[in-house]
Amino acid sequence: IYGLVNTLTSFGYLEQGENKKYRLGIKLFELGNVVQARMDVRQEARPWCQLLADKYRTTVHLAAYSEGDIIYIDKVDNTNAVVVYSRIGKRAPMYCTGVGKALLAYLPESYVEKYIYSRPMKPMTEHTIITREALEAELRKIREKGYAVDDEEIEPGLHCIAAPIFDHRHKPVMALSVSFPYGRLWDVDWEEATRDVLYYARQISERLGCVA
Repeated sequence: IYGLVNTLTSFGYLEQGENKKYRLGIKLFELGNVVQARMDVRQEARPWCQLLADKYRTTVHLAAYSEGDIIYIDKVDNTNAVVVYSRIGKRAPMYCTGVGKALLAYLPESYVEKYIYSRPMKPMTEHTIITREALEAELRKIREKGYAVDDEEIEPGLHCIAAPIFDHRHKPVMALSVSFPYGRLWDVDWEEATRDVLYYARQISERLGCVA
């Protein structure tokens, strides 16, 4: 127990007072504020997510990121097409998801180097990007177009369009995506869906104070 307490103290999750007793540290306060901020964004974004899900009769995701993974913080399903692989709170690698690549394209190179290129990129499907060269080329394309595509990279048969969401500092904080599972792609006007995802991602960004 002493070792665990020392470790938590060294990372700021606990701190020792003058009476030698331990209390919750400032790090937990910081994390609480981060979570609260994300939950506020979730509430702001929910109407736009619902509009997309209703229009395309499919699943819409809102995702944040942490240490090379995305975390799904909201999911709006439509009864006509439910994406089963995802759930709120689930993590997935950034390099093989639409939301993850949409964020990586605008994050600092130091982040990509530390959390993506420093470890093996494991193939989730036969379409997963697993080399640095291929991912760098993909991220350049995303920056040019403003959106990312997941072409069966995390699950066979699943396609999605994703766009980043920026805060008031023009920092990418989350991403929005529309998923088309198992053949639904052919029933969709891809260009229109792309325009809609970009539009709604901009609307959410503006709600966070991002001014173009």
